Amino acid sequence: MLRELRLNNLAIIKNLDLEFNEKFIALTGETGAGKSIILDGISLLIGERSHADMIRNGEDSLFAEGVFELNENQKRRLNELGFEIEDDELIITRYFDRNAKSKITVNGARLTLSRLKELMVNIIDLVGQHEHQFLLNDEYHLHLLDRFLDDEGRELSKKIRENVNEIKKLNSKIRNIENEKAKIAEKKDILEFQFNEIESLELEENEDDELEEEYKILFNAGKINEKLDETSQLLKEGEFSILTALGRARRNLEQLSDLSESYGELYDKIESVLYEVEDISYSVDNLAGDVEMDDDRLEKVVERINAINKLKLKYGSTITEILEYRDKIEKDLSLVEFENEELEDLKAQKKELVSQYFIDSERLSEIRMEISESLQNTIDIQLSDLNMENAKFKVEITKTEEITAHGINNAEFLITTNVGETFKPLAKIASGGEISRIMLALKTVFSTVDNISVLIFDEIDTGISGETVRRVAEKLRELSRNTQIICVTHSPQIAGKAQQQFFIKKEIENNFTETKVRELNTEERVREIARIISGDNITEASVNHAKEIMGLWDKKVLI
Repeated sequence: MLRELRLNNLAIIKNLDLEFNEKFIALTGETGAGKSIILDGISLLIGERSHADMIRNGEDSLFAEGVFELNENQKRRLNELGFEIEDDELIITRYFDRNAKSKITVNGARLTLSRLKELMVNIIDLVGQHEHQFLLNDEYHLHLLDRFLDDEGRELSKKIRENVNEIKKLNSKIRNIENEKAKIAEKKDILEFQFNEIESLELEENEDDELEEEYKILFNAGKINEKLDETSQLLKEGEFSILTALGRARRNLEQLSDLSESYGELYDKIESVLYEVEDISYSVDNLAGDVEMDDDRLEKVVERINAINKLKLKYGSTITEILEYRDKIEKDLSLVEFENEELEDLKAQKKELVSQYFIDSERLSEIRMEISESLQNTIDIQLSDLNMENAKFKVEITKTEEITAHGINNAEFLITTNVGETFKPLAKIASGGEISRIMLALKTVFSTVDNISVLIFDEIDTGISGETVRRVAEKLRELSRNTQIICVTHSPQIAGKAQQQFFIKKEIENNFTETKVRELNTEERVREIARIISGDNITEASVNHAKEIMGLWDKKVLI
């Protein structure tokens, strides 16, 4: 339950420090005094977004803090969610400034907004117009019904969600493969032409480099032979050839080699040069013999090079890239012409998951039908307690062939408020007062399964009066036995049934409007409830009526 609430610089609230000591708490005061702002402060503690407009005029930041007392079930649930709560106290703080700097802490540890929401959804339920809209929205009704699932139902629901997620993943993979297959099929003729064009050349790795080399030789054959012949002549032909000159030099040094070691070394060197030049001469002669003028071969080489270059412009800058593209085309064409093994495997997996989905969903549907019958009877009793004796509540469960995360069911809450009338959706038949009572009936029933420790009602008395509001007050008091109830109200009956009451008013100080909140003692409560009954002109009759509501006939209250 909520034990303490502190708000600083929130709208027209400057400083607020409240202690909640009871299970049923009423917040009363004049319209516009700031009661709803207090609920805005609590909303910050359960993960609602903050914005600069919430900060009090003239201030730079706002602050909210709540101290909550946890029961064992809540501690266990929070631990399951990954929140390590060691003691029974939970302290939530929110800070926000005009520069959009924010800070959230839980028992001193920093927390993100999404994690705060995840944590507090198990502790506080703020029931206002927003939740009324959920109640009228049939898309939310199945979620409400599933709160009553037993262990088997919850396990089936979890299994179905996981199953559907896997089916979605498989569908995505299947769709991608089939789309790719369709794209390939559309351009099959083009791909076959490209494949045949590449395959017809019978390309070999590095063939283009070898052809370029051969082309250079063939194209320059005349020049090559001319230069090789000239080189050969210089090396070995005639009286003044290089080899002749080297031979003479070697003989001269040979005659001197015995005279000095230095001459011997020169002899060895020139002999080595002579042998090297002889090898060069031999190689020149061999190369000259290899090079022939062959115009036919040159023409074929040029044609081959041009054909390869044409493919390079289309399919890749190298023969390796062209061959890789050919292999890809071959694989793509096989995808069209033959059943894809991966695709068939994915379809088989999906078929198995879909089959299991419908088996699990049918069983979950049976459980939901059982729950709906029990829920209908229980809510009918609650509606009767709330002065809707002729009202009948119905959960209409239908089936769909669609695969959804919640199974094969859709659910819609229907109601008839008068004998003989047909059941209609809540949105089409319920007035504001009826919606409030239906909501209260649902919350009363849901409290048995939700483990919510704080229920906050924002003007649940709207649209009701007399005996009806008295019964609503009794129901709230009954509900507060197990759940803390905080209620913003203009109803004397609801305020009178509360165990603790706070009075909210607006004051102007130093040209600034400020909300003030004060806990009322018993005598002050009687006077405040009398004010709600008769306005500012409190009478003895309104005081007596207030005492009657509160069960305080023996108390004397000064007017």
